[in-house]
Amino acid sequence: MNVTTDFGLLNSQTDKRYGDRPYGRFGTIAKNGCGMIALYNIERAADETTRFEPFYAARKQIKTNFFGLLGTRPSSIAKNLRKKGYEVRMFRPKQAADAETFDGVIVLALFRFGAHYVAGIASKEGTYTFYNEFRQPKPMTLPAYLEYLSGTKQHPVRIWGIRFPKASS
Repeated sequence: MNVTTDFGLLNSQTDKRYGDRPYGRFGTIAKNGCGMIALYNIERAADETTRFEPFYAARKQIKTNFFGLLGTRPSSIAKNLRKKGYEVRMFRPKQAADAETFDGVIVLALFRFGAHYVAGIASKEGTYTFYNEFRQPKPMTLPAYLEYLSGTKQHPVRIWGIRFPKASS
């Protein structure tokens, strides 16, 4: 049986093709892997040859909180992307309205019983398509997405603006 790992951009960390896989020592992608899904989506958007299986195998070293039970450490986001040649700029939600447009963003929001990472991929000037938040990927501006989060009692605390590595000639 030939199983492909070309899942494209991922919109659900609970997808049965990969959701039950371990993340950290005690977590799973379905329960605690939103940070890994956000990182994968950024890498996949930057390079369409990125496949989930090799990404997952190589990214098992992503630092997690409490052995994976509390997901990805925020300090791992920029560190992992910079290692692969991405330019990363971290900023606060209050700065989002004045932020330049990036190739992608990762937003970390807190809610009553946890936190959640979401990747937005630039789709046109000033608009990002956000994955792993809505039933279907949804395009909107970063300020509109942050407003949506506030309306759902999620509190955005950190944003990483990401520029994809330049293709080598």
